[in-house]
Amino acid sequence: MTTKQKEREEKALKSKRQPIWPEKELPDWRELLTAPSEKAEEIMQGLSLREQLTLILQAPWEVRERLIVLSPQAERLVKALPPQEFFWTVKAVSPEEAVTLLSMATPLQLQFLFDLDCWRKDQLVLERALAWLTLLFEASEDVVARWLKQVDFEFLVTLMKRLVEVYKRPDGVDLTEARDWLPPYTLDDLYFVNFRLDKFEPLARRLIEILMEFDQPRYRDLMESIIWELPAEMEELAYRWRRARLADWGIPDYYEAVDIYAPTTPDHLRRIEPTYLPAPEEEETPPPAFLPAIQTEGVDFLAEAISRVRDYRQIERLKRELAWLVNKVLIVDIGTIDDIEEARKIFDKVAGYLNIGLEYLAHGQIEAAVKILETYFLEDIFRLAQKLITDLRRYANEIITQEGLDSRIFRHLDEPYASYLKGVTAKDANRIMLFQPEKMGTAEEFRFFRRLEEIERVRRMLSEIAYWAPLIQKAFGTPPVWLAELALKKTNLLEPADIRWSTLVLTSLGNWLTEKEFRFEAIVQGKWPEVISKLLTKHPGSNRSVVREKVKEETFANFKKLAREIAPVEEDHLKSFLDLCFFRAEEEFAFADEKDIPDPRYVQCMLIELKEAKE
Repeated sequence: MTTKQKEREEKALKSKRQPIWPEKELPDWRELLTAPSEKAEEIMQGLSLREQLTLILQAPWEVRERLIVLSPQAERLVKALPPQEFFWTVKAVSPEEAVTLLSMATPLQLQFLFDLDCWRKDQLVLERALAWLTLLFEASEDVVARWLKQVDFEFLVTLMKRLVEVYKRPDGVDLTEARDWLPPYTLDDLYFVNFRLDKFEPLARRLIEILMEFDQPRYRDLMESIIWELPAEMEELAYRWRRARLADWGIPDYYEAVDIYAPTTPDHLRRIEPTYLPAPEEEETPPPAFLPAIQTEGVDFLAEAISRVRDYRQIERLKRELAWLVNKVLIVDIGTIDDIEEARKIFDKVAGYLNIGLEYLAHGQIEAAVKILETYFLEDIFRLAQKLITDLRRYANEIITQEGLDSRIFRHLDEPYASYLKGVTAKDANRIMLFQPEKMGTAEEFRFFRRLEEIERVRRMLSEIAYWAPLIQKAFGTPPVWLAELALKKTNLLEPADIRWSTLVLTSLGNWLTEKEFRFEAIVQGKWPEVISKLLTKHPGSNRSVVREKVKEETFANFKKLAREIAPVEEDHLKSFLDLCFFRAEEEFAFADEKDIPDPRYVQCMLIELKEAKE
């Protein structure tokens, strides 16, 4: 096992992500991977083929190949994988593991793989097609032969036209004479081939040779089509066939999928008709081509509701709807499906939105949620959640564009307010994100919403921003006034972005403590020791310095008085932001006091006018 394989397996084993539909009667895939190989093979052998398949479909894509090879029926398992699950499994594993799976694949699975991964909109992506063909050759030439026999002919022509030029020896022209002006490569002295890409000549050569060996009529049809067919027309036909095949597998095109983001309301949810439920399935029928690999976390309400659905017809309906829903979101959000991590984020998004929609409709009551799942389409529950989330963006835009307010004020928001606002003001409605303060600065600082509580949390943050913005402007003026302090004076802060709302409050507080005037103006450096002395005191039983309670109370009282001039007083909003301001000061000055005055040059939470250095 390579280092990367070990890392992937360890990550999967440590993950707390769970499948949407866990089969509790089956062994845990983690136990099989960690057990001695002989023991793991014995456990796998004791399961029926259907049970083995279900177990594999519950495991993350990255570890499936290792589970498959534990079974004495490995090839049957691979062939039984729904094409979309086969695709994601091959995409997630190492090239070596992918070759093992490709060697056991059905022509249908291989066709699906090329259909899904080798197109960008209506254009064939040659590099991807060649990458997959290279892996097929590594699997075996028999696999390539199976693929050539079944691959869509228009796709094959489109591909080969990019790789070769074909010339046909005219009737009545002597072979010796023809060789003087035709390309040197030929298999039958009739069709002569010129290879367009030197790097891929061996691959193209073997494709032609294998086709000639196994299916001569198809070989001749291919040669004639390469000579006579127009490339654009063949690519258009190949794309049409591809669209039709993907639609059969529940993968819509973009224009059919985009309506997934049309918001809806509770009174417009469509009810399930009994005739819509699937017919009973036979015992040996393989599971539907849904995505049990939607392994997620943080959607406990949805998971619990799904686990309580008992009617097998409803379960099968939900699985199929979930596949359709996920495919729609995948097509709209990332278009070309070629990134496992991006796809996993989309699966998390779908599960999260369904969790939100259920929580909203069921008011947190799990039995009501079960009834909702059995009564309404998953797509409508998703679209309801989309409505709740886009309402956040609408509210945020109303705040930013409110009359009488300089919108530049919002460029100076403190964290986490700034990032909460950024997350919900995305240009595209399908890109609205939740900011995670605890992961700030990492690749995971923004993610899609998962719970109704998160929407409510962000709405509270936006409400605070909406409440404080007019207060900030009334108390301190507009941003050009603030930035003049930077332009006209030598200060500790250098960039406009360094001035935050809390900077305005704390700097004005420093002036009030020394000058009895609450105004935003750079604190004179000579007054700096006095500011520290009057602002801070030692916390009882600790060496840490904290803002004096009396200072906090008087600051709150002053802003309360100011707020009355604008709107009804919201004490929670006032206290929440002022507490953040005081927290910034206490974090920066945790060990400062009148005996240990911080160097004003390095202070971040207040604006200080520095003395000119003596020559």
